[in-house]
Amino acid sequence: METRRRFPMVRLFTSLSSRLVLVLPALLLALSPLPAAAAGEANPQVVVKSAVDTLTARIVKERQALKSSPAALNQLVEQNITPFVDIPGIARGVMGQFYRQASDAQRARFTEVFKQSMVRTYANGLIAYDNEKIVFKPYRPGDDPARGQVDVEVTLDSGTVVPVTFQMQRDAQGNWKARNLIVNGLNLGLTFRKRFAEVMEQNTNNIDKAIAAWSPGPVDVVKDKK
Repeated sequence: METRRRFPMVRLFTSLSSRLVLVLPALLLALSPLPAAAAGEANPQVVVKSAVDTLTARIVKERQALKSSPAALNQLVEQNITPFVDIPGIARGVMGQFYRQASDAQRARFTEVFKQSMVRTYANGLIAYDNEKIVFKPYRPGDDPARGQVDVEVTLDSGTVVPVTFQMQRDAQGNWKARNLIVNGLNLGLTFRKRFAEVMEQNTNNIDKAIAAWSPGPVDVVKDKK
């Protein structure tokens, strides 16, 4: 029997739906910041893998305390995850063509909406982490030293192997930050951009109303066979 499972990594850049099942929260951990020496690595895979190892150990150790304290969870996310994600860049990409039409205040407001939704869903993902198997594929550098991608295979509890690609980019200080995620062939950045265009259309192209109404819908990106 084949059933659809909602893939949690569609939540990487924003909240998709409270109905989604968090089956891959471990990959959320790959976006935690590292010391400057690690962040300046030529190979972004070193950054991602080191982050996974460091933060998963903390989650396992502090799981009970974090479960009982939403404030502690949110603080963990604020301190250890969001700084390593290019939130302004992602938000700009999600707004797409409407970014040019938006005022500075509207751009800032959508970026904040985006960030807060990330904090909420990252917190849930951290607690749901359950030692899913993660395999890093050999890193192949591209022509641009300021860009790179980290390819990962994640094995779900059903045995299904799901390919995931982190698209990374250096910031002005030379540190690697996540700019996009491709899960099982689905480009989440493009998916969210299309969703923002839909929200704009639903709100007669009123940017203020679209920002207030922003809530990406759930996306099925993997099928599990049981």
